[in-house]
Amino acid sequence: MWSILCRPLEGLTLATTLVVLTGIITLLGLAAAKDVDQVPKLDLTKIMNDKVYSKVFVRRREEHKLLVNHLRSIDDYAKRYKLMKLGLDEIIRVIREEGGKLRGNQITAKSEFPKDQELITALAQFLENTCLFGEIVLHFPDMSYRILKNVTDWRELMTQALDYTKAFNHILDDKSIELLGLLNQEINVDQRTDEYVNPYREVETVATEPPKKKKKDKAKLKKGPSLTPSRNEL
Repeated sequence: MWSILCRPLEGLTLATTLVVLTGIITLLGLAAAKDVDQVPKLDLTKIMNDKVYSKVFVRRREEHKLLVNHLRSIDDYAKRYKLMKLGLDEIIRVIREEGGKLRGNQITAKSEFPKDQELITALAQFLENTCLFGEIVLHFPDMSYRILKNVTDWRELMTQALDYTKAFNHILDDKSIELLGLLNQEINVDQRTDEYVNPYREVETVATEPPKKKKKDKAKLKKGPSLTPSRNEL
């Protein structure tokens, strides 16, 4: 997985790109070795804490930016739409499932960093996927809204997710905190300031219609004696 995330995205198959896009990351990137099959399973409970994970988080955010650039490079609207739909659907699924685990175990920004490996992974996936959602929606708002309109509670769900995520300011980097602030204003119109502008919105180019051809004027009848006899004629 780590080798997939680190190599350039050009040339990736659709299936492989989707795996990367969803942000379902298991933190196996902490183990660097040439032979992946020989890498011993790490006990994250012994080495992971908020300071260590904050460094991992920054690396994940860099990968998110590569994904955004890859999406931008896709000129085919249908292909980009399909990729983004599958990605956003998966992100929302992760937010629901992992959020339930975190709530059930009362994991908050004020509580101690999780010691259970399943909860460490749940927290990582929740924070990372919330930020990845922000990257996608802010960079591709029109297409994102078209995809999300069929998810009735997405706005409430993701507003709660970003509020939860922002509370972990001791883990998040400044740029991610700024991004989440923009996301909150982007998806909640009532919370926008007068100065709000989405700096990531793509400039849409409107194709100019070709000039309409002028209709040819009907040939005017030549003036002259009429061949049809007048009604006044005998």
